[in-house]
Amino acid sequence: MTGFLRMITTLVFSIALFSPALAETVRITTQPDGQIRFNVSVDGPTRLSVAGDRISKVLQTESAFEMVNDEGTGDVFLRFAGGPVDKEAGYIVTESGVTIGFLMTPKEGVEMQTVLITVDGRRTGSGSSAPAGFAVNSSLAAPATSSVAAEVPKSRTERLVDFVRLAHARRVADRAAGSRRTGSHGSYASGGLRARISVASASNGTPPDPASLQSSNQRALAVWVDDHVDNGKVWVIVVEGSL
Repeated sequence: MTGFLRMITTLVFSIALFSPALAETVRITTQPDGQIRFNVSVDGPTRLSVAGDRISKVLQTESAFEMVNDEGTGDVFLRFAGGPVDKEAGYIVTESGVTIGFLMTPKEGVEMQTVLITVDGRRTGSGSSAPAGFAVNSSLAAPATSSVAAEVPKSRTERLVDFVRLAHARRVADRAAGSRRTGSHGSYASGGLRARISVASASNGTPPDPASLQSSNQRALAVWVDDHVDNGKVWVIVVEGSL
């Protein structure tokens, strides 16, 4: 058990015993691939928990919060590490394969807090599976070797999915496509990959086919198209570069 986790356990026990009124529990219900918002304490620990499931990882490019995943419960504990205080976006991925986008807002005056997430309509499967609206260009895959497989346990598709989720969290988050013009809306780059973010028309309420978009761009490693149509428009992320 790490020193931080021992500190969290002691702090939780002490506050629960002597100051139960200081603890807050926020209950949130969402769908798989849904988006949630919650406050995160800058004065004490915040616990993230998914009812009936375990958190396997939290995807963020950077954060002002230290995060510890408790192997026993699958919960994640966050503690403010200092620096600029601002909203942060990312994704929670559970062991059952559920992905939840989040936007958390730092809040003062909260000694400790639990954010309890309940997922309705949970789907089963591996957390590494590609989301709906995702097409991968297998012809641009690098040849696999036994040494690479041993050092990088994730598959190529898994790494592309993780990158798309991070790009979405950094550049799209909960922004509505329907209020924006069609065309390019910036990019996001990390680790040799670049995500081109755009808004496309969804004729008759039907999003563009990601496989068709991928095949029309020979440099595209993967294409993700949002399945939520807003005012006849959807977000599109095209991944280029190399793995």
